[in-house]
Amino acid sequence: MSSRVTKSLPFLVAPSEATPAGTLPLTSMDRSLASLPVAVLLVFEHPIDQPAETIRRALSRALVPYYPLAGRLASDAAGGVSIACTGEGAAFAAASATCTLKEARLSSPLPVVAAEDLTLTYAGQYNEDPPAPLLLVQVTEFSCGGFVVGVTWDHAAAGGAGMAQFLQAVGGFARCRGSSSSSSSPSIVRPVRVDAALPELPPPIITMADSVVGSKHNDFPCSYITAPMSFVNRIKDEASCTAFDVFTAVIWKCRARATITSAASPDAPAALTFTVDVRKPAAAKDGYYGNVVSVGLAASTLGEVADGDILELVKLIKDAKARTLHTFTDGAAYIADEMGGRLLGIDAYNILHITSWWNLGFDDVDFGSGCAARVMGIMERKVGAICILCGRKDRADGVAAMAFCVKQEHAEAFHAELKRFTRATGKVMNDN
Repeated sequence: MSSRVTKSLPFLVAPSEATPAGTLPLTSMDRSLASLPVAVLLVFEHPIDQPAETIRRALSRALVPYYPLAGRLASDAAGGVSIACTGEGAAFAAASATCTLKEARLSSPLPVVAAEDLTLTYAGQYNEDPPAPLLLVQVTEFSCGGFVVGVTWDHAAAGGAGMAQFLQAVGGFARCRGSSSSSSSPSIVRPVRVDAALPELPPPIITMADSVVGSKHNDFPCSYITAPMSFVNRIKDEASCTAFDVFTAVIWKCRARATITSAASPDAPAALTFTVDVRKPAAAKDGYYGNVVSVGLAASTLGEVADGDILELVKLIKDAKARTLHTFTDGAAYIADEMGGRLLGIDAYNILHITSWWNLGFDDVDFGSGCAARVMGIMERKVGAICILCGRKDRADGVAAMAFCVKQEHAEAFHAELKRFTRATGKVMNDN
């Protein structure tokens, strides 16, 4: 931990009122993400009164309507996992930093305060017996009055959109400090954790999710990367695509160029996978905060990604997104064909996974001093090469991501490729 950050020992924050007991089932997608910790950092530049205590109280109240998050994972009769609604609570820690947010340089390639110092982690603190909390929260106050809320959760308990929904509820309680009852929640969203009508995702989708989550931890360096909107808009104009398509294609290309020199062959298979919210196709209930995501897949070779036209990579990504509209039919068939065909035996290092938090609602969390100035995502257990698209939805500073997708030996080349490519001028085609 950074010498600039001091934190209390974590303690449990229980729901402020009695909550229902029992066991709640998990979907196949929830189960495939079990024991995968993921964390979001919400950076607030403007102060509130006693941020740690205010958020602790609000968290306790929010855990009443969202009581499953105060529970624990438990083994079920079928050998899988479910949520035991024990009401034990979430882990919480208050922390302070001896520098300002500006001095911390959180989004710098060489931050003074590392993102990992602003969250609680599962490693070394929680064991399987007794089971670990599903939710860990740390509030870090900086000397300028700004603060960072770091939230780590077991991905089986909630999806990204669901966690954003929950944190908006916490923020609502924080802004309504005068009322002590959870029944006076300012949130207009009624939380739903069990939706029996949700369809099970097809086996190829679950297999691909399992392969990502089941990967061994990689000690990849973490960095905040950006691309200017001027660059993104230029490609969008040429390709009639989204900022997601552009930024994802750029990361994929620059990563391939940085790693290809140490690859066995430029003809080795390469894949891009990304998560897609399928709440609408799955007809999920309003307020459902479990995982309702599918996986998109674009396949190529390492050489084609590294040296190909950026617009062709954008097209591959657009085609993969279009297939996810048919997740339960054509999308699953395509993934099964590729996994049994040209991607069979692919080197795990040649699979890049992208997940986007741009439109999930983290930007709208407000504890009383306005919405977050910056949103950052990190992973305690880095399963494969992953980028989390985050930043802010207004993208005033360009599009951004937290990247942990290359080995240390490729980090310098990866950043050099990103800088060179995104600063190129003129018509964006093959940049060899």
